[in-house]
Order: sequence, then structure tokens, then C-alpha cells
Amino acid sequence: MKVTAVLGSPRANSVSSAVARRLLQGAADAGHEIIVYEINKMNVKGCQGCGYCKNHNADCCIPDDMKNYWKDLHESGALVVTAPNYFSQVCGPMITFMNRHYCLTGKDHLPRLEPGKKLVGILSEGMPKPYEASEKNFRWFLECLSGRSMTVLEPLFASAGMKPEDLDALMEKAYETGKSL
Repeated sequence: MKVTAVLGSPRANSVSSAVARRLLQGAADAGHEIIVYEINKMNVKGCQGCGYCKNHNADCCIPDDMKNYWKDLHESGALVVTAPNYFSQVCGPMITFMNRHYCLTGKDHLPRLEPGKKLVGILSEGMPKPYEASEKNFRWFLECLSGRSMTVLEPLFASAGMKPEDLDALMEKAYETGKSL
């Protein structure tokens, strides 16, 4: 199976990226093909509301770095997304990424993705431990994506202030999640 990951942190060595790499290692060890996109290195424009996707029952027509992603997403059995919390919300580039998934519903508002794709969210923040407002917003972000016919697996939450033993446990959970995809 193909697993597509979109890393949302602008920092390559962020906590969310480290957890994602561990999850993807588990997926690779289980024999899955891994495709990784780093949103901060991509040219991604926001949805233009042009209606092309609805009128043509097609993926977004904007000529940017999402073109290859659409193909990989359709071919994947799982999507892994990471995002840091900035000002109590998923970072801006990942909101733009999420909004672009508008094209994955047809004119009839039914999902265009083949059902059964798994969605794993890895979400982090700089606070010592996740607080309620952030968790609610993270879950909203994942639910927006899951509304496109994806099944949300239990999200993985990380914080900069995690104790080493808690981070070790999170890394083990990420690896096992990757293997189980």
C-alpha cells in the first residue's frame, strides 16, 4: 500500500516531523511505499473558488505543487498529516492545504475519494502539554479532511515539554501505528 505524508511544520527537525518519521519507518518496515511532501517547501496556493472541480468532477486545476499530491492521494491507502499549533490553531499552510481538499467532493457534495483511506494526524505545540482549546481545533482540522471519505485513526499529540519517557512512548505508538496501516 502507498502511504502519503504531508509534513506541516516549517522546521524539518520539529517534534511533529520526528514523530511522523517514526510512524513512516513503521509503515516502511511493514512493506508500505512512502511518499512525503513538506508543505513549507512547496508552492501551494489557496482555493480560488473557481468551481472547476465541481463542474468537472475533478481534482483541483490550480497549477501548483499539489498536482502530484492529488495523484498520490488517490493511489494511497493512508494519509499522514502533521501540523504544529500556532496561536491555538493548526498552522496557516496546513489550513490552506486542508481548504484545497474542497475539490474532493463532487457537485452533489458526495466524496470523490475511494472510501476506506486511513487518516493519521500528528499534532504538536510548544506548550508543556496540550491544552483543551488546541485539541478541539486539531480534531476539527482532521474532521474537515475525514469528511472526504477518510477514516480518522487516533491522533498523536506531542508537546515540546514532554518528559523523555512520554516522548519515548509516543514514538513507540507512532511506530506501531505505522506498522498497522
